Amino acid sequence: MPELEAIIERRLIAQLCNEESQWTYRPDIKTEDQLWNNFKYILEQNNKAKLNDIPLSESEFAKIKNDVSHSSFYDAGKWMVGENGQVYVHIQRGNETLHLMVMNNEHIAGGTSVYEVINQYQAFASEENGDKRNRRFDVTLLINGIPMIHIELKNKNHSYMDGYRQIKKYIAEGKFRGLFSNVQMFVVSNVVDTKYFSAARDTELNKKFITGWIDEKNVPVCDYIEFSKVVLRIPQAHEMVTQNMVLDNDKKKLLILRPYQIHAINAMRQASKRGESGYIWHTTGSGKTMTSYKATRNLLMDIPSIEKTIFLIDRKELDTQTTMDFQSYAEQDTIDVDDTNNVKKLIKRLADGKQQMIVTTRQKLQRMINGSLKESDKNYQKIKNLRVAFVVDECHRA
Repeated sequence: MPELEAIIERRLIAQLCNEESQWTYRPDIKTEDQLWNNFKYILEQNNKAKLNDIPLSESEFAKIKNDVSHSSFYDAGKWMVGENGQVYVHIQRGNETLHLMVMNNEHIAGGTSVYEVINQYQAFASEENGDKRNRRFDVTLLINGIPMIHIELKNKNHSYMDGYRQIKKYIAEGKFRGLFSNVQMFVVSNVVDTKYFSAARDTELNKKFITGWIDEKNVPVCDYIEFSKVVLRIPQAHEMVTQNMVLDNDKKKLLILRPYQIHAINAMRQASKRGESGYIWHTTGSGKTMTSYKATRNLLMDIPSIEKTIFLIDRKELDTQTTMDFQSYAEQDTIDVDDTNNVKKLIKRLADGKQQMIVTTRQKLQRMINGSLKESDKNYQKIKNLRVAFVVDECHRA
């Protein structure tokens, strides 16, 4: 006889909160008011000095509540990018504007980050949204009081797709509002089959983007407890909703990397730290540009000693399309993505002292090296001493 869903839930929470993990179970958070109060408490604790130990007033917090309640998951994702990984809300106190840090995505697994698990949250009906049903959510993971990953569980009598359909229905009913509008990733499981996908409007959810986890040795991880050990533990869960998310500005959608992309980027990160080179093999249609973008961006964010990351394109006809894709992904990013149209502009970008990504062609770089950048040029030594990581598109051609 299949286990009761309540038992499945308890087993998952026990795994998430065991001694190796950093999640804390909060059985006291069941309602919207309790969720907001918890968020307010964490925000005040993390900003004690800025607030001068004076708690947020009712009107100040009303403004914050409005600012962190988003009209779409994509809008929440844009806000979550923050400024250099730091996410803020702003209030006016007297003549002063206070910039309160909500989350610091550089503080993964430490610093100001607070990781909590709630279950059986009561999403009550809201007549203003035409929403007439009370619902109970299974398990939700909060980072600094904000719901970031939501999990729906079924027993073995059901397909994991029943969890997917349930989430779709809850989104259509407007249940993911207020703080819950910040969810970035959904997980569905029937114990023996576990999948994840990025948050989207109910009309935009697409079954083909539901992804299972595969480990580095290409072995599927289907069991929900095993999945939680590798994907939902800290720091992995925090990285999933920050480093492994891409905002597609053209389509106004959140995209989440698939396991093979995540493994490739992690391998690249480790090799780069050791000063080694390598290559990533991508088949047609498997998300090469997205992997390239995240790899190039994450190298810059993760390794402070790298001053520039240069994404090199070999074929001129790819230049425009790849750059457009990059610019769509990087629209909300604090790092500039530059389509350098001429060698002079490339030299200027390389010498400007900013930590940034540059998209350019191999031909332009070669022209610069083979003669456009002279030893007498004031920027020569600056560029020569740069610590640069190159990500080369179609590297077999180069």
